[in-house]
Amino acid sequence: MIKIYGLKVSNFSSMVRFALMEKNIEFEWIETFPFSMSGDKTILEKSTNGAVPILEYNGQFISETLAILSFLEKKFPDIKLISDDPLEHAKTIEIIKILENYIETPARNFYPFVYFGGEKQEDNIDQIKETINRGLNILEKKASLSPFMVSKFTYADIYASMSLFPAKAVCEKVYNWHIFDDFKKLGESIANINSRETAKIIYSDIEKGMEQIQKSLNK
Repeated sequence: MIKIYGLKVSNFSSMVRFALMEKNIEFEWIETFPFSMSGDKTILEKSTNGAVPILEYNGQFISETLAILSFLEKKFPDIKLISDDPLEHAKTIEIIKILENYIETPARNFYPFVYFGGEKQEDNIDQIKETINRGLNILEKKASLSPFMVSKFTYADIYASMSLFPAKAVCEKVYNWHIFDDFKKLGESIANINSRETAKIIYSDIEKGMEQIQKSLNK
């Protein structure tokens, strides 16, 4: 059986879990903090940079979310979450990279402040907002949004859901900017994706996990 080492409050770990559940793949979940949080050097044997998620299969370890999803698609093709059509396949990857490079990664600068009570990062604050705004504009132009990111539900929708929920929280707290007021079609698409039963389970677990973290921070 596949083993996944991940953190349920992590959006990238949640992407993998989301995909596994959508594809009806049995797996063992091992709640695991990244090296940056735990200092546990054993995780470096599974992931060279100590990040989660990590997939274990037949004694082999795969890190990096997109690589894990690629493995799942090849190994378990019955329920497809990316098209075999070359153009549709490329469009799916394009959307994923837009989300990752221009929205999720810039927003990540403020995760410690928004979620864990850290100091607000003031360096490049205006530039980060400009990058996120540009990414959202590109995404709304490139994505189908009728109602999914491409023609059918794919990994791009999982990435969109799990990238935009923290970006939305960051923009509201740091910039007092409600992104879906400016990008309404995108907001409607995300609402549709998040209405899936799998998404409801994922978000419920994230909420519970964040409540536990907040309790530990307030002790």
